[in-house]
Amino acid sequence: MAENGILKCGRLTDFQAHQIEHQLGAYTDCNHGQGLAVIHPAYYRHIVKDAPEKFTRLAKVVFDADTAEAGMDALESFIKECGLPARMCQLKSTVEITPDVLRQVADTCNIIKTGPRELDREEIYQILMECM
Repeated sequence: MAENGILKCGRLTDFQAHQIEHQLGAYTDCNHGQGLAVIHPAYYRHIVKDAPEKFTRLAKVVFDADTAEAGMDALESFIKECGLPARMCQLKSTVEITPDVLRQVADTCNIIKTGPRELDREEIYQILMECM
């Protein structure tokens, strides 16, 4: 139900991490869910100051953490606990994920205008490099 659009009706949503991962998948053959596990923490840390109340609420409601930053730590721990990859080198891809590949991903990624703020391609590249 979450991805069929019904829950998004009438709301501004932030699916920038999804767009970044879709483009990563276009240049590699990594698994979509695993790519999201790698990208989400870095992306969230990059924008946490743009929506502190939302990230604090996420931290408290989902992870019983007191601060947005503690929530991001808890998210990273949960991803690792689930056995999901946390870095690009852990993605099972037959294509080597290099800074050049990540530059192509950033330069061609669809930019979402409804997130906490609009990212530019250099910020997307920085986020991807933080995942290395």
